[in-house]
Amino acid sequence: MAIKGKTRHQLFLPDEISVRLTRMARAQKRARSDLLVEMVDAWMNQRSASEGDDSVAKRLDRLQRSIDETRRETFIISFALFRFLRHHLIYSAALPRPDEAAQAAGQRNYQVFLDGIAQRMGRGPETVTAEGEGGPNDAN
Repeated sequence: MAIKGKTRHQLFLPDEISVRLTRMARAQKRARSDLLVEMVDAWMNQRSASEGDDSVAKRLDRLQRSIDETRRETFIISFALFRFLRHHLIYSAALPRPDEAAQAAGQRNYQVFLDGIAQRMGRGPETVTAEGEGGPNDAN
């Protein structure tokens, strides 16, 4: 006689496990098959949950490596900028004050520099090469 919505499966258990299952069923006043269904369902749910956890863990590890790499690059850039500014400030202190024409030329050069940075930022970081230029078609 078939039970609607259920499929029969034959299962052979070692004697020790069969005895434990029978004791558990008697103690809980439940059928052994109901306990087995519950156990199989819990095991399958645990397996699928751990597979999902593994997938999330792999993605988090990848993100962590990316963050660590970004931190290292940021540290190197910050340190290089610090050293450059320190060098510039030490050596420019010994130079005579520039006249108005030199200040105006410096202001124009600074504006060209800022425009070039804005242009490169607009194109995105993937367009900047290791040399800091935008590539072979870069006019600046």
